[in-house]
Amino acid sequence: MKRLNITDNHGWVPRKLRKQERKIKNAHLRQRVMAVRLVMEGYLDKDVASMVNVCRQTVSHYVSLFNEGGLELLLHRDFAPGREPFLTEALRECRLC
Repeated sequence: MKRLNITDNHGWVPRKLRKQERKIKNAHLRQRVMAVRLVMEGYLDKDVASMVNVCRQTVSHYVSLFNEGGLELLLHRDFAPGREPFLTEALRECRLC
């Protein structure tokens, strides 16, 4: 199985990533950093996937995000806007009166 490669152009080493992991409160974001750190330490993607309880493709996605934009892109999460509200802005204002 081919190993995942992490680019060195962001200046992160496993020790610094471990320190950053400890500061992160959100478990999902901490899991992302942990997966990248474990790959950096030389573990195979399938082993990392079982350690952090995600699938192998997810580990590969985390590594590609980290390679593209470093820790900032890895920790950035976009959420769906959600469903459109039933009440329009005018109806909401009228309702508050």
